[in-house]
Amino acid sequence: MPEQIDVLHVDDDPSVLDLTAAYLDRELSAVAVTSVTDPTDALDRLSERSFDCVVSDYDMPGMDGLAFFDALRKRDRRVPFVLYTGKGSEEIASQALNAGVTGYFQKGGPEQLRRLANRVDQAVEEHRTREVADRYSTVIDALAYPVYVVDDSGVFTFVNEPFAALTGYDREEIIGSTPDLIKGPDAVAEAENRLGNVLSSTSPNVEHFGVDIVPKDGEPIPCRDHMAALPYEGECFEGSVGILRDVSDEHERREELETKTRALDEAPVGITITDPDRSDNPMVYVNDRFVEMTGYGREEAVGVNCRFLQGDDTDEASIERLRRAINAGEPESVEMLNYRKDGTEFWNRVSIAPIRDDDGQVTEWVGFQEDITAFKEREAALKRQNERLDSFAGIVSHDLRNPLNVAQGRVDLAAKARDGDDEHLSTAADALDRIETIVDHTLTLAREGESVGDPEAVSLAAVAADSWDTVDTDVAAMEIETDGAVRADPDRLRNLFENLIRNAVEHAGDNITVRVGDLPDGFYVEDDGPGIPEAIRDDLFEPGESGVDGNTGFGLAIVHEIATAHGWDVSVTDAETGGARFEIRGVTRRVEAA
Repeated sequence: MPEQIDVLHVDDDPSVLDLTAAYLDRELSAVAVTSVTDPTDALDRLSERSFDCVVSDYDMPGMDGLAFFDALRKRDRRVPFVLYTGKGSEEIASQALNAGVTGYFQKGGPEQLRRLANRVDQAVEEHRTREVADRYSTVIDALAYPVYVVDDSGVFTFVNEPFAALTGYDREEIIGSTPDLIKGPDAVAEAENRLGNVLSSTSPNVEHFGVDIVPKDGEPIPCRDHMAALPYEGECFEGSVGILRDVSDEHERREELETKTRALDEAPVGITITDPDRSDNPMVYVNDRFVEMTGYGREEAVGVNCRFLQGDDTDEASIERLRRAINAGEPESVEMLNYRKDGTEFWNRVSIAPIRDDDGQVTEWVGFQEDITAFKEREAALKRQNERLDSFAGIVSHDLRNPLNVAQGRVDLAAKARDGDDEHLSTAADALDRIETIVDHTLTLAREGESVGDPEAVSLAAVAADSWDTVDTDVAAMEIETDGAVRADPDRLRNLFENLIRNAVEHAGDNITVRVGDLPDGFYVEDDGPGIPEAIRDDLFEPGESGVDGNTGFGLAIVHEIATAHGWDVSVTDAETGGARFEIRGVTRRVEAA
C-alpha cells in the first residue's frame, strides 16, 4: 500500500482549493490535502505539523507566493514547494526557479491539474528518497568506512573522503577512473565475478569478500569489500555500491595468533589448556608434544580431565597439591608418576598456572608437562652412587683410620722412649700425620659432592667471619664488603670459605689481606698476594694439585665440589691488587641476610 502524501495547499480562492483537492485525490492513490487561504495561517500550520509538499498561489493579499516561500525556507523547511499561480509570466517563473522552488505551473484546466498532481507525486518521491539517502549518508559518515559507487560501465562515480584517505588518491583522481587504479588484475576479476553473483537471481543481494587495495604509495592494504547492486528496475542495471573495511590489524592479529599457536604446537614440552567453566575442567587444547609424550591422540584428550594419566602408583600428595592450587587460583608445580596410553610409566613434571581476564577472573588453566623420566633415573643412579660412596667413606674412615691411629700411637711411644731424638721416628710421624690429613680431606671431598637438597638464606658476611675465626690466619687481615645473603647449605658454605681462606694464607703468605665482596650473580674471595700463574690455573681444582710443600692439594677440589653441589660455577682470575681472585657465580641471591 502506497505511503500517504500530506499536501498543504495555500490559495486565497476557496474554489481553486476545492477543485485542486478533488483532482489530487483522484490522481494520487493516497493523499490528504489541507487547504488554507492565508499564507500566515499556512506558516502556523507548518509549525504545528509536517507536510510532504506545499502548493501555493503567487498573487495573494498580504504575502505573495515567493515571499511565503522565502519565509518557509528561513525556517529551514526542506519540504518540496510548487508554485501554482494564475498570474503567470516569464519574470515570475524566472524568479521562482532562481529562488529554488521545486516546480512552477500556471493554473489551467484538467490537463494542467493532472500535471500538478504528477509533479507533486514526483517531488514527494524525490524528497523522500533524498531523505533516506541523507540518513544513510549520515550513518556511513558516522561509521567512517570507505564507500564507493561504480556505474554500469565500470567507472567510479562517487567515493567518500575515507575512501580517498585509504587509497592515498584525491577524490578527483578516483572519480572517472576504473577500479584497476587501486586493484590488481586478479582483484578486478574477483569483484566482477562477485557482482555477477549479486545480479543473479539465486545469489545473495550482498557479497562479502577479501580484496587487497593498492594505494598510491606503500604496500597493498588487506580489506573486506561489502558489495551490492544499486537499486534498479527491470533489466536496467545502473552500477554497484560498496563499503570497504581495512582489516590490516585483523591480519596482524591473526598472524600473531598463528605464530603463537604454532609455538604452542611445536613447543618441546607438553602444553594443555583447560576450561574451568565447563564441567570437570576438561582440556580444550593439547599440543603435539603432549600427544607424543602420552600416546593419546587429540580426539582422545580434548574434552576430558587430564587425570586419565594417573594410576595406582601416582603420589596422592602431588595430586592434592594441584587440587589445592586450582581451588585457590594459584600456580603450582609437582613431579608425579603418570602412565602412557600403552600403560608404561613416566615421570611427569606438571606445572599449572591460571589465565585471567581483565577483571581478574580465571578463564583458563595452562599446564606444562615435561617428561623427566631420564632425569629421575639419573637422580636414582646418583643416589645409589652416593650411597656406595658414603659406604666406602665409612669403610675408609673405620678400617683405615684404626690401624693408622695404632701406627701413630706406636711411633709416639717409640719416640718418647728415645727422648724424641730419633730422626727416623720423627719422619715417620710426619708421614702418618700427612696420611691422616689425606684421609680427612678424601672423606670431605666424597661427601661435599652430594647435591644440596634444601638450601636456606645465609648471610655471606656472617659465614665469612665465622670461617676466618676457624682458620689459623696468623697476622693476615680480612675485609668483608658484602651485606647480602645467598641460598645455600650453611655448613658447606662455611667449608668453602674455610678452604679459600686457608688457600690464600698458605699460598700468599702470612702478611696478606683477604677480601670478600659481591658480584652481580654471586660473590668473590681475593687476596693481595703474588697471584696464581696462568700455567696451573686449568688444573687448579683437580684433587692433589698444590704448589705448597706439605699441602694435600684437596682444598680447592673441595671448593669446586661444594660449588657444583649448589649449582654454582667457580673460577680463578687476577685480583685488582695482583693477587688471586676466586669468583663464584650462578648464585641465587637474597636482598636481606638470613
